Amino acid sequence: MRLNMLQKPTWNRLKLNEALIDNIPELTGSGKSIVEKIPAGVIIGNESCADCGGCDLKDSADMKGVKCGMGSEADAFFEKASRDVLMVHSRNGRKVEEPVSIRYLMENGDANADRVEIIAEEGSSLTVIMDYSSSKMNAAGFFGVQTRIRVGKNARVHLVKVNLLGTGYLCLDDTGVLIEDEGHFDITQMCLGGGDDYIGVMADLSGYRSEFNGNMGYLRFKEQSLDMNYHIAHHGKRSVSDLTVSGALKDLAKKNFRGTIDLAHGAKGAQGNELEDVLLLSEGVINKTLPVILCDEEDVEGAHGASIGRLSRDMLFYMQTRGFSEKEAELLAARAKLNSVRNLIKDDHTHGRIQYYMEEAFRV
Repeated sequence: MRLNMLQKPTWNRLKLNEALIDNIPELTGSGKSIVEKIPAGVIIGNESCADCGGCDLKDSADMKGVKCGMGSEADAFFEKASRDVLMVHSRNGRKVEEPVSIRYLMENGDANADRVEIIAEEGSSLTVIMDYSSSKMNAAGFFGVQTRIRVGKNARVHLVKVNLLGTGYLCLDDTGVLIEDEGHFDITQMCLGGGDDYIGVMADLSGYRSEFNGNMGYLRFKEQSLDMNYHIAHHGKRSVSDLTVSGALKDLAKKNFRGTIDLAHGAKGAQGNELEDVLLLSEGVINKTLPVILCDEEDVEGAHGASIGRLSRDMLFYMQTRGFSEKEAELLAARAKLNSVRNLIKDDHTHGRIQYYMEEAFRV
């Protein structure tokens, strides 16, 4: 399966034009998904519920114009492999302060794929936390989730995705969002677990003054790998996007990052920015970063950058003279790198679980 293709291929020697997967196991449908919190003003259902006409859930046809970041082959995979579509719907004009919490509990040997659709009607606001985890850190299996979001006029959606799966997991995390006039979409992602992780995000800023704000934090250790593809397409006039990716690599970890700001024809006054900050904690890590700006309009602004570096010997020596071991110093540096992302998640329970996973990663 071909995933995370660049819209405009680059020099192929970099091996960043696409990602290839040929080892997806047979899906068993095992694993649990639990909707833990359903605040007032939010409707939870599925496709069959929407089709019955007995409630206000919109039909999934509303999602036909929402493209996801991994591409058409991933779309076909999720269409065939996933169980029912979980639908989350905020009513017109409702400001929902409490988050909807969806937990996926995957144990050793589980293999499952799911789809989620989120609709925020005009003037509404909604936060959804999606948490993927295993009880054992060395659990192995497969988990995939495709999430499509439609942000209505003057609506706000904050989507939080936290990966705390076992280190033997293959994980596909695919996201697509369409943002209408003056809509605002925030996505906060923390990728700490899994063995081989693939993340795709496609944001279509179709509306006038639509906004996208992305914050991604990751930690890769041992032989973990991470492949990311973010495509932010500006179609609406005066649309604005900001993407910040911060992470740390240690041991023999590998990471690919593709970040594309696409300033399409007609998006006059649009502004797009992206920045990646990578901390390299070991000599054996492999890091590839590819920021891209595509421009088909004159009155626009686009900026990208990457900061890649190691802990200096002076810094390590300073921290060791104050009683910290080298591992403790690395943990403090990685924690500082990721805390700016973690603090955007307004959920104390999730904060604690992220902190525990990080400490366990540096203990092994």
